[in-house]
This record gives sequence, C-alpha cells and structure tokens, in this order.
Amino acid sequence: MMRRDWRSAVSARSLAALALAAVLAGSPPIARAEDAKGGDAPKEISSGSVTVRLHDVPLLDQDGRKVRFQSDVIGNRIVVIDTFFTTCGLICPILGAIFSDLQEQLGDRLDREVRLISITVDPLTDIPPRLKKYAEQWEARPGWIFLTGEKKAVDRVLEGIGMYSPDFADHPSAFLVGDGREGKWTRFYGFASPEQVKTRVEELLAGRRGKAPAR
Repeated sequence: MMRRDWRSAVSARSLAALALAAVLAGSPPIARAEDAKGGDAPKEISSGSVTVRLHDVPLLDQDGRKVRFQSDVIGNRIVVIDTFFTTCGLICPILGAIFSDLQEQLGDRLDREVRLISITVDPLTDIPPRLKKYAEQWEARPGWIFLTGEKKAVDRVLEGIGMYSPDFADHPSAFLVGDGREGKWTRFYGFASPEQVKTRVEELLAGRRGKAPAR
C-alpha cells in the first residue's frame, strides 16, 4: 500500500473531508501531515509542561495482546500520545496524518527509543480488530501502538493523562510528549506539526544524553 503523494497543500477541513471520503470509499485515510497546516488549521499552537498520572491498568493493543499501560507500553521510553476513535471523520484523520509523518521522521528510532501511542476514546466500538485495520490504513510500523480495553480502564488512563472527555466525540486535539523514566511531560494543544513534536522528542533524548539537541 503506497502513501498518496499530495501535490498541493489543503486546509485542515479539506484534509478531513478527503480522509472521510476515502474511508467511505473503502480506501485508506492516508495523507501527509503537512496538509493539515492550511488556512483553517489553528494559527497558534500552544504547549506547556504538565503533570500526569500513569495508571498501570491492563489494556489491549491492536493485536489483542494484554498490556499494562505504564509498565509495558510506556516503560522507560520517550513517548508521544494522542487520542482518536475509528469512526471519526474530522479531527482524528488530521491527528493520524501527523503521527504518520512523525513515524517517518523518527526513522529507526521508532520503537528503539521512541514509541507512538494512540488511545481510542471509544473502546466499546474500537475493539482490537478495528484497531488493527485502522493501524494498517495508516501504515503503522512497529513502535506505533493502538490501545483499547475495558471502558473503565481506558477512562482511567485518559483521566490520568488529562485527555478524558465525558463525550468521546469531544476528545481534545492534543499531543502528549513525555519521558517515562524522567517523568517530564509536555502537552501540545491543537494541530502541532510533526516537526514541533519531533523537536520536543529530540530535546528529551538529548536531555538523557546530557547535551543540547542538534539544530
């Protein structure tokens, strides 16, 4: 399955419409994250340090394997977390496109040093086979993990990381970047670019090595 090569930038709404149309047509909702930088995307991306609580509850990944959120999925890794649901036709395809480009930019550091984690906010619908299909649509490589599980467990995880919403359709458009070993966490609100998220990842990696990140 080849990534579509979009020849011109489109607005965030256009990207969402294209992704939704692709889903309805049975095609994978793959797009370049740079296409989410158009005129209708938020002009200001805010970020800030946050405190999170990592609840080590059992969840399921896209392969149906039982994993514990803190000890198995995060561990001592650098991680980037977002939320989604597979029937979403607007915000989630944009977030997915950003992660898709981010995994390409991370190269061989993905899964070796950095892990991408997408948590469904609709676990009653998004059972592992649905997550597996969704992951395949985004050409997710090892190191990009999709999580679901019992609703109570998923809600507890989302509450702990500050990404829970009573109405899952109103889940926040945000990325959480953190170091599971050092406990340093930053939240990006809005459609941060892959480059913005990657810069923070590199800062955390450089901090572990005790040197400034390369510019």
